[in-house]
Amino acid sequence: MNSSRIDVGWSQILIEAAGNVRSNVRNVLINRGTMDVSELKARLDAEAQMAIQETLKESGNACHVVSEEGDYSIGEGGPHIIVDPVDGTTNLSRGIPIAVTSLAVSRSQTLSGLLSAVIMDLNTGEVFRAERNRGAWRGGKRISPSSPKLLRDALVSMDISKGTPIEPVNPIIEGARRLRQLGSSALSLCYVASGIVDAHVDLRGTLRATDVAAGLLIHREAGGIYLINGQLSGELELSRESNLTLIAASTLGTLEEILVATPK
Repeated sequence: MNSSRIDVGWSQILIEAAGNVRSNVRNVLINRGTMDVSELKARLDAEAQMAIQETLKESGNACHVVSEEGDYSIGEGGPHIIVDPVDGTTNLSRGIPIAVTSLAVSRSQTLSGLLSAVIMDLNTGEVFRAERNRGAWRGGKRISPSSPKLLRDALVSMDISKGTPIEPVNPIIEGARRLRQLGSSALSLCYVASGIVDAHVDLRGTLRATDVAAGLLIHREAGGIYLINGQLSGELELSRESNLTLIAASTLGTLEEILVATPK
């Protein structure tokens, strides 16, 4: 399989799909009427999933889609498309404008096969993207992570939601200079890749591969590093059933600062 040919064609398809997701999501939010939070969340996810599926069908390319909202195939063969139609659905349903759509192309169903990734901010329309061995961009500008930071000087993003025990991350909470919890893992990874945030930590073990596949390629191509399930640049099956712990950092020095603080 010619990875460069796939990159060139699929990158534009992913950007088009992301734009269609944004249009559908905005239409749902404008016309939400009296929908309660649970109904609105379901509608947002369904409309985003439909936008991606229709765009992929119209492209005329075969692919197998691994989606947080359900897998499906279009034609026979082709690459794997790893998507989280809306990462941050709870935010949107509560009126918090922090959410993205996350899409990636892989030549295999493993993280090491990723070729291209697109993440679009559903509020602003801003696009983060990456292509294997070519770099990462925010809009038309190349991005790179921040310089090494001591934990006491770092801005750290983390997710400690859903009743997860807080003890494993207490030393990070106490030691970091500043903390953020965005409610969108994909966007958090883009912010680390861009040098806005110095690290992102999620030790819950409930994070899904579909949440972070695109973000990890963007982060890696920008020059960042990460631990998956305790392994540096660890491998991961790209399926809805794959869960992981994640520490993504700007540099090895910043990562080591976090590891020193994290209980073994």
